[in-house]
Amino acid sequence: MSRHLTIPAADTRIQAVDTPGDGPALLFLNGAFATQRSWKPVLDRLAGKHRTVTFDARGRGKSGPSSDYSIRGAVDDIGRVITATGAERPILVGWSHGATIAVRYAAEHPERVSGLVLIDGAFPISMFDDAGKDGVRRQFRRLGWIMRILAALGLSAKMTPAQSAELVIELDAVNGRLGPDFEALTIPAVYVVGTGAHSGASDQEMRTMRAAAAQACAGNKRVSVFATSPSNHVRILSKDPGTVAAAITDVIRRSQ
Repeated sequence: MSRHLTIPAADTRIQAVDTPGDGPALLFLNGAFATQRSWKPVLDRLAGKHRTVTFDARGRGKSGPSSDYSIRGAVDDIGRVITATGAERPILVGWSHGATIAVRYAAEHPERVSGLVLIDGAFPISMFDDAGKDGVRRQFRRLGWIMRILAALGLSAKMTPAQSAELVIELDAVNGRLGPDFEALTIPAVYVVGTGAHSGASDQEMRTMRAAAAQACAGNKRVSVFATSPSNHVRILSKDPGTVAAAITDVIRRSQ
């Protein structure tokens, strides 16, 4: 039987679901504006074989809004969820924004994590110049109305357009500083790399970002690319859950 937990986090509360199973716990970290619902196709593939923990980050899904959507706050919340659930050295499975905070947390707390699965994210490169940052802010001003509707349905973040833009801009900057974090990892970490363009990024820009995975692999023999998925960034969990599940199984094997 799954446990539903309400976890205090700074000025808000996080909603989490802890489902029992065998082997090491798997802690799933969402994309920047996604909810724990996104993981259902992957969880279905795992077929209840493993203990799984999912949660809605601050201001997403069923969790409360916050005044702080920073990477620092998101990394700290990983620790709060691990402590609240009692998950011992879980494998962190992060998609996009979730992949970045997984690497940051593992670098800061190597004793609390046993492996990483990084799904089309945590590429150690920064892409935005000043013009790029302005473009992100314009894009979220245009998307504000639809994000408010999706948030009301529990499908997106309870953030203003300005908060959403600054989250993406900070994420890009943090990605550019991930090199030393990858070098410091003492646990297995694998990438599942997507294909194609993404909202706000061209196909060429996404290829440049994804190519940076080679830098992470070159700096640490424990880091590797498990697979390239034919699915794009947004649909990779729903369209290719089998590859994600296989990557998780690989990291479980390598971590033991």
